[in-house]
Amino acid sequence: SLVQSYFLAYSMPSLEAKVNTNQDYVTTEPLGPEEEVKNLIFPEQIILHRGEDKHTVFYPDNAPYYDLIMDLLKGRDFKGFQRNVISVVDWDQVRREDQGLELRFGRPIPFALLQSVFKIDTDFLFYGDSIDRIWIYVRKDSEEVRAFFFSADGRNVYESQRADLTVRDVSTNVGFGEFWTPYATADGRLYVPEEPYDKALSMQVEISRYTTEQMKRNLFVDPGVTRAIPESADGNLIYTDWKRALKVGEDGGWMTFTDPAVPTEGQTDPVGNVTGAVRFVNQHGGWNGQYRLTQGSEPNADHDVRFQQYYNKVPVLSGPGLTFGYMQLKMQQGTVTSYERSLILLDSQPANRKSRVLPGGEGLRQRIAQENFDSAVEALLPAYRPTLEQDVITLNPVWAVRLAGGELRIVAESAPAP
Repeated sequence: SLVQSYFLAYSMPSLEAKVNTNQDYVTTEPLGPEEEVKNLIFPEQIILHRGEDKHTVFYPDNAPYYDLIMDLLKGRDFKGFQRNVISVVDWDQVRREDQGLELRFGRPIPFALLQSVFKIDTDFLFYGDSIDRIWIYVRKDSEEVRAFFFSADGRNVYESQRADLTVRDVSTNVGFGEFWTPYATADGRLYVPEEPYDKALSMQVEISRYTTEQMKRNLFVDPGVTRAIPESADGNLIYTDWKRALKVGEDGGWMTFTDPAVPTEGQTDPVGNVTGAVRFVNQHGGWNGQYRLTQGSEPNADHDVRFQQYYNKVPVLSGPGLTFGYMQLKMQQGTVTSYERSLILLDSQPANRKSRVLPGGEGLRQRIAQENFDSAVEALLPAYRPTLEQDVITLNPVWAVRLAGGELRIVAESAPAP
């Protein structure tokens, strides 16, 4: 609100519609490495259905099995798509009886973006749709492999009738879960481990920071004309070139960059928004670690593109007094109007690793059920809760749930391993 009031008082509004960011920004010296869209899209979890109502869940850090499954599927062809209503298959029966692999992305992924990850046939009528799950299974009664892509609208599925997968492919990868932690589900949506989850580690990570001067050089066309607004009551520092504004808070740990744009007509383009956001981060700060394209938690967030930060392939949440763990960009017809990110950089080599155990079973189910969430719980994930102490961040394992609106909430802490 302070920035908006300042603009209203001291500047005239821009009446020129933005066409693309190349008109307004120059390529700057990168602070971090660039990234490709395909590396930012991977499943939040892979669920193995083993038959006889037995299930296992793999997360990205569950090496080598998660990676082996992904490598297999990335090398296979998915062709001959046919759309049908979701009820064409009794999914409860398939989940209980048939062996299969279920990839859950945790957000709608347009086919055009998913094609950068998997070898998907693009010559079909409904290519503009988005999907949030892939389910590949072997029919118990016919030894036939079937591959379905679930539309994010919850009404339709697309079956790849010429998927390059064999019964052995499915059975081999499902077999990875035989000696892993067993999971159970009551509704086919939320999977909870039947035993304590003993694959978690706490650790300490040294940090460094992007400086305010570095971000000014990367975000303003002419940093020489940028001026500082007197420090606000909340301790934030604000810089402006009379058109754009950079706000730095939390003792230099978090930034918000705004570039107001005149709203333009036209439908939201999810593919253009994601590719434009990735290109902007590549040119203005780079990627300090691993990120995954995920769902924003704000209402009416059609224009938001959010990237969840991972460390050692585990998602990192915000901690006490510490906004952390994601980048978020607001897009207007392919143009970035807001850019939020942490300025804290985690070292790639952690120290003081200690084994931790996360709870499971009925106690964990009851704990989740007792929480008064404002939307349905869609997934349970191991995550890190960071605590900042001078130049070190301690990452403590927790259970987090992802709500239907995209928000991640902590539901259980870890305990020292016995």
